[in-house]
Amino acid sequence: MKPLVFNATPLIYITKVGLSKVFEGLINEKLTSPHVKREVVDEGKRKGVPDAIILEKMFKNNVFKVVEIKNKKLLASLLETRGLHVTDAEVLAIAKERDGMAVIDDEVARKTAKIYGISYVGTPYILMRAVFQGLVTKERAKQAINEMIFAGWRCSVESYAKIMDAIEKL
Repeated sequence: MKPLVFNATPLIYITKVGLSKVFEGLINEKLTSPHVKREVVDEGKRKGVPDAIILEKMFKNNVFKVVEIKNKKLLASLLETRGLHVTDAEVLAIAKERDGMAVIDDEVARKTAKIYGISYVGTPYILMRAVFQGLVTKERAKQAINEMIFAGWRCSVESYAKIMDAIEKL
């Protein structure tokens, strides 16, 4: 089973809606970069957001493993992409190096992943995997999508309809 390489957005929003236990239950290895950890834990704690405290405990309990990028040339190449954030580039580089799946929602990051032949999924995939593995019900996954949107997670109307349909078909 491919490792899941998390960007900040999926970590933040799944935790915001009270489903951080999903991360513990996923059978894949869960990886991320030092910059992502800094963003979701250190910056989150500085801002006083409660999800940062939950995520910090998960990092301490080794639910997520922070890994360094070995292929600096790949990282440098990715960083030349206009609009691609450092965290996105790191997640993509780790996913490529470890034959994993980048868990990213950003459109520029997804397009870049496609060009570089890097597997990727988004936050809804994590919720669907949780349903598939029996960690949450379909109803709770659909509720989580709605709660994430209310909390600021962006999703087009078309994507929303596809996500809800896909969850229902599980």
